Amino acid sequence: MNKAMKKSGGLQLRHLYEYGVYAIFVCMIIVFSFTNKNFLTGKNALLILEQSSPLMLGVCGMAFVLMLGGIDISAGANMYLSAVVAAKLMEAYAAANGASGVMPYVIGIGAGLLCGALVGIINGVFIVKLKMVPFIMTLAMTNVLTGIGQVITKAALQPVRTSGFQPSSVKLGPVSMIVIIALLFAALFHFLLKYTVYGRHLTAQGNNNEAARKLGIHTERNALIAYTICGAMAGLGGILSAGQVGAISSNFASGNEFDIIPAAVLGGISLFGGKGSVLPGALIGIVLVNTITNGLTMMAANPYVYTIVRGVIIFIAVMLDSINYKGELR
Repeated sequence: MNKAMKKSGGLQLRHLYEYGVYAIFVCMIIVFSFTNKNFLTGKNALLILEQSSPLMLGVCGMAFVLMLGGIDISAGANMYLSAVVAAKLMEAYAAANGASGVMPYVIGIGAGLLCGALVGIINGVFIVKLKMVPFIMTLAMTNVLTGIGQVITKAALQPVRTSGFQPSSVKLGPVSMIVIIALLFAALFHFLLKYTVYGRHLTAQGNNNEAARKLGIHTERNALIAYTICGAMAGLGGILSAGQVGAISSNFASGNEFDIIPAAVLGGISLFGGKGSVLPGALIGIVLVNTITNGLTMMAANPYVYTIVRGVIIFIAVMLDSINYKGELR
């Protein structure tokens, strides 16, 4: 009897985890719709999607690392440094050739991806080969990347749009190029995680790394690839975000990892590894986070409220993930 009741309670809690995010999302939309008549409009919905897109790329990359049971705290700092490097290269190109044409986009996106991927490779090597704790390694990397970026820019404002890189202005109908890029990568990585041998191996590895290794799965190689993808997506998200705002300040993207990780977890990707997918959950997770930010902005809320809300989101994400992993509250 007790076992049956416990099992029933566990199932109810897991249903709470699976559908809780959607319930919260609907509730937020209803609340903000009543507080501001302009919230529930097509224009604002597109704005939320555009604001979410750079972080959506970060969530796509973070999904691979979280599936391993790892974590990358350096995502925000990676976004910053990759954006700085890409902006400097675009600035140099524009000075020599003029700020027009497609080349600023090629240089910006390419440099963002490559710089981010390099950071991911460094993280992966230290974590996989030297057995460093992911949290400590990526926390240390956060300081290193931020410092390098500030040395390059001398902590001054780094312009981006003067090089001709204005991704928000490139649209397919009413939809920005940034949104299209993010959705394409989300679809690609969802397919990669769910329907490929690599994705299945990553899932098995996240559930039991040692057992996966004994079955012949290349666990170290898989982990290196996961951290590289995570870094590359953070880098790409960084330069696209910089293109949105037009310039890079010394605290650009600071704390973005605390939006990316909870959004991924709210979307069903477990911090314990071996469970989750990019679509639709992780997409809903990051849109939820930005919907709350957008709604608070339209309410003209106290800026310090954002910090409180971010903390609450992290708490809810971790609590729901713990419930789902253990099947009960403890």
